[in-house]
Amino acid sequence: MSVESITDTMDVFAEKFEGIDLHGKKITKAEFDDCTFVSCDFSETFFSSCKFTECRFENCNLSLMKLTSSKMSDVEFSSCKMIGIDWTMADWKSLLNADPIRFRECILNDSNFFGLNLEGLVMRECRAKEVDFRNGTFQKSDFSGSDFKGALFGNTHLEGANFTDTSNTMIDVRSNHLKGAIFNRYEALFLLESMGIVLVD
Repeated sequence: MSVESITDTMDVFAEKFEGIDLHGKKITKAEFDDCTFVSCDFSETFFSSCKFTECRFENCNLSLMKLTSSKMSDVEFSSCKMIGIDWTMADWKSLLNADPIRFRECILNDSNFFGLNLEGLVMRECRAKEVDFRNGTFQKSDFSGSDFKGALFGNTHLEGANFTDTSNTMIDVRSNHLKGAIFNRYEALFLLESMGIVLVD
């Protein structure tokens, strides 16, 4: 059985929400633990002081969702549309040892992760165009198979991150921290060429 509605201050465990439309609405102080959200429309939804723990979102529209003072730990997004989200508005600091969030086959274009510490982030086979990762810490993250066209990296900690099979990755090797990061040979050459280095066979 799936729950029919989402309301302020609700506290739910192990429930399934399917086809819920909260477009443009505001939800305050709701807590979701081990919940699944399928084919929901949370575009432009304002989640204020909410908490999502061990939740899963599948095939949802979350574009321009606002997460003011909301907490997320061990949350997975699969095949979701998530354009233009400012992730810096969420509350990451009060979560001690929060488990990373995971994006698989999501559209994350125009999102903001500026200055966030999200070590172990998973962003596999996503479209992450024009996403801002500057001043962030994403050590040991998995970015494999994603498209980073126009994404911004600067003073970004990417030590040990996996960039296998990514495309359009423009990362200045001089102004980012890339020790132990994994790249395909072709992408690594692309990084060197972006520095103006001429490569010959």
